[in-house]
Amino acid sequence: MHDLILRNIRLLGASDWTQTDLAITDGRFSSLDASSESAKETIDGENLLCFPGGVDLHVHFNEPGRTHWEGFATGSLSAAAGGVTFLAEMPLNSIPSTTTVEALEQKLDAIKGKSQVDFALWGGLVPGNAD
Repeated sequence: MHDLILRNIRLLGASDWTQTDLAITDGRFSSLDASSESAKETIDGENLLCFPGGVDLHVHFNEPGRTHWEGFATGSLSAAAGGVTFLAEMPLNSIPSTTTVEALEQKLDAIKGKSQVDFALWGGLVPGNAD
């Protein structure tokens, strides 16, 4: 049994719109065309549109070191509000810059539990760290 089924929504696919039922279990899409399936909660999605999540591969959240500019808590929340479900944070604007394994570990520790969306971290290739 699913947690939620959105019945009769319009889903944007690769080339057109599809009328379907969308099931969600544990916060994730679990079934398309769930017309014969059941859920703890059902919502009539007539006139609702479902779009793919956006991807932003170039964000500067400045964490750690410059979170007064913007950090993962506020930046990822803003991204989610705009429909972004995955982002990648650039390596060179935070203190320390993500150009070493140690800096990467420090960044991961600083943002632990703060992101509202899935994310990746770019590593900076700069003179002296090519190895």
